Amino acid sequence: MLARERFLNSNNATLAIVGGVNKSRTMRVLKQLLGPWRKSEQLVPSTFRAAKVPDPRALIVSVPSSSAEIRLAMRGVSRADRDYYAAAVLAKVVQDRWQSIAPELITKPVFARSESYQLPGIFVMGTTVSTQMVVGSVASAKKVIDSLITSPITDTELDRAKREAITELTSTTSKIENVPDSWLDMDTYRISAYQDPVASMQSVSALDVQRVASRLFKGSAIATVVAGDPLQLKPALQGHLPFEVLGEVPTPTASPKPPVKPGTPSSHR
Repeated sequence: MLARERFLNSNNATLAIVGGVNKSRTMRVLKQLLGPWRKSEQLVPSTFRAAKVPDPRALIVSVPSSSAEIRLAMRGVSRADRDYYAAAVLAKVVQDRWQSIAPELITKPVFARSESYQLPGIFVMGTTVSTQMVVGSVASAKKVIDSLITSPITDTELDRAKREAITELTSTTSKIENVPDSWLDMDTYRISAYQDPVASMQSVSALDVQRVASRLFKGSAIATVVAGDPLQLKPALQGHLPFEVLGEVPTPTASPKPPVKPGTPSSHR
């Protein structure tokens, strides 16, 4: 309740209405519904403590399932960042290169996304595989990350990635309820000028993608999460991929007792 009162207030809210509505009637209804929603008088801290560096071990989350959900995440870019559109194209390059490096994933639901917010968001990769494929899939994902730092983006990769990114974008923006999104982003994320999303995607170059790949992946800490049945995952990962199980307390290892020296009273009992 206290968190809601502190953070969910009307200070930074923007409302967009799409469709044939009567303006005066709409304003009257909004005043009735939202009029009591007061602006907060409490100050929200302008800075927050930075997140800790992710544990290098994979985190196993117990989920009853015969398959395993894999997620790898790194720090991303903010919505107002100049590399926002390049990061979106990079995500498609990552997705395509991951399936190219690991052909067994071609029939699997593989994805890569750049999720951006007011603060730098996350760059996340994911797939659903069998328990036996987890170790290889995580290894191939990290191989893709390394390859994008050292190997240039080809023209073929770039053209394909931009087509996929633009197709995904237009399928979303073509819906009438999503028309105001670009304008709302300007207000929400303090973007100085309107940018046409499709034109911005088209203008992304191979050098732009290479730059943002190096920026996000070089020396980055990677958080790895595997959701599935721990009874199946633990033996599959043992000896191949360091891991911990969420909520599982490690069994303490008993310290060996020092040997008893001859001649001490305990040696004659």
